[in-house]
Amino acid sequence: MARPETLVPGNCYFSVGFYDNDLVLPMIDTLVYVGQSDDDPDHGRMWLFKQPDASPESEQDGKADDAPALIAFSDKQLHEIVDFSGLIQRIREVAADHPLQPIPNLAAEPARADDFDTLEPEIAKFLNSAEYVSVTITIRFTDDGLSLGRRDGGYDVHFFAHPRQDADEDSRILSLFASIGVQPLVDYFCDRGRTRVLQFPIASDQDAIVQLCRRVLMDVYSMRRGDGLDYHFLRKSDVGS
Repeated sequence: MARPETLVPGNCYFSVGFYDNDLVLPMIDTLVYVGQSDDDPDHGRMWLFKQPDASPESEQDGKADDAPALIAFSDKQLHEIVDFSGLIQRIREVAADHPLQPIPNLAAEPARADDFDTLEPEIAKFLNSAEYVSVTITIRFTDDGLSLGRRDGGYDVHFFAHPRQDADEDSRILSLFASIGVQPLVDYFCDRGRTRVLQFPIASDQDAIVQLCRRVLMDVYSMRRGDGLDYHFLRKSDVGS
């Protein structure tokens, strides 16, 4: 619970309720603390929150409403407000009742050769046409994968690892490339430390690129039997548009 002494204007808090009477479908509202109001004649002092402000993109698109209305909680209601730590506790409490229906326990087998059937022709498509600036390859239904790009004198591979979600993802990437004697050309954090950007130079040989992509998908992202691959090509005409 967020006690008054822990409320800081501008910080993020949450109100957790439920959509159902069985208390298994959580409803989470994100709120920003504004401050304390003067005593209300009926409820005494009030603790004021607001919905998060609209993003700059929404404001530019004319989608933002007027200033959000304030949401007031009395002393007796303040126990409904929790910080991040409290939110995790509430979700952990609800998680004990999930999943509501059993999930099939299917054995995950490593990907086989035919799961990579599309890899070589799609990479060849990228390499053989200067129209394409890059191609992003991801395992279907996930955000796991890599991007191949062009650079002066050759090609490179880009990764956007998420160390707060998977603490070992960037280590697996770095270890794989270290094993073939390649150090990153680019290595920095963005998104307040949530994303680590890595870029490595790679050989220009098509077969070598295909084999490297297979190793990444298997050794870094544990591609499974039956997984499909999705490809997104970026054209020169798309850059800056």
